[in-house]
Amino acid sequence: MKNSMKKVSTLMALSMVLSGGAAYAASLDNAAPPAEQHAASTDNSTAGVVKISVNGAFVADGYWNKESKAAMVPLRSLAEALGIELKWHKENKSAELTRGAMWTQVVTDKDQYSVNKMLLTLGTAPEIKDGTLYVPAVFAEKVLHAQLNTTGNQVTITSEEDVKTVTDRGVITRISNQDKYQSIQIGGAGQDGIVLNLNKDSQFISADGKEIKLADLSLGMVVEAEHSLMMTKSLPPQTPTYKVTVLDTAAETAAQPQELFGTSGTIEDVNMKDGAVSQIEINGTRLTETAPDHVVLNIDKATSLVSQNGEAVKAEQLIKGAKVIGFYSPMLTRSLPPIGTAWKLVIELPAVQPKAE
Repeated sequence: MKNSMKKVSTLMALSMVLSGGAAYAASLDNAAPPAEQHAASTDNSTAGVVKISVNGAFVADGYWNKESKAAMVPLRSLAEALGIELKWHKENKSAELTRGAMWTQVVTDKDQYSVNKMLLTLGTAPEIKDGTLYVPAVFAEKVLHAQLNTTGNQVTITSEEDVKTVTDRGVITRISNQDKYQSIQIGGAGQDGIVLNLNKDSQFISADGKEIKLADLSLGMVVEAEHSLMMTKSLPPQTPTYKVTVLDTAAETAAQPQELFGTSGTIEDVNMKDGAVSQIEINGTRLTETAPDHVVLNIDKATSLVSQNGEAVKAEQLIKGAKVIGFYSPMLTRSLPPIGTAWKLVIELPAVQPKAE
């Protein structure tokens, strides 16, 4: 019996060597290390048509970019599925996308995507194929803030049902009223505070609840802004804004000078009179084109003293070395530095640190 089994084993081995050796060798070749197996599976995923689904419904077919191995999705189909308006500009082969306070632009063959007026690179440029503009699937996540999942040749995109917003309060330090790029900055000047990007759907409300326009806003006003939770990582950060409410009353607005200068900087000197602060010297940066960088401001009973968030503060906060923003009328002396009277002073208060238990 044992001899018979040995003969059978010998015959099987001989058969494999003579007729099945190639197949056996191929099986050994396929036993690649894990890293090589992963690479092979990645190559297989880029071999077919990409199926694009948005919010659970199939919308279009895409393809794999050969250079970056990125899944490419048709921009117009994606925009329509997400309820985004797309406007095509034939002259420079670009597309402009808008929805509410969101605005972005895509330019063919340029790996530059506009997000809150900042340029973002995604590693793959938009490209036209068979008359259709395609963008990398990651565009839906990084630019449109949708959820993205890619499994094999299936790309699933899900938009958030509710737009997440947050409310901030602050003093207006800059207003940009250009036709296409409108914004205001609150809560600080220069790299401080936050830039509120505006569009045609942004609302402006007065303190008494009436609808107003961007042109009705002015430097020094205290406002409350409802804006997107998403912000750029720039300094200052920028964010799409849905609603701006002016907190200044009609009486406060009426007391504001018709023309206003602004200077942001550090208090270099403080003068006292009858035990109260009567004058400060600010050296820093002008907020308006014709304002001085270095100015001395008189303080009287009509001067409003607030924090960067627009809350009232006491004159005791006006100390040498403190960061302030001074708003004042253009009626200045010809001295160096010029002297004027402060209408409003914004004093940057340090963040409140939590108490140790």
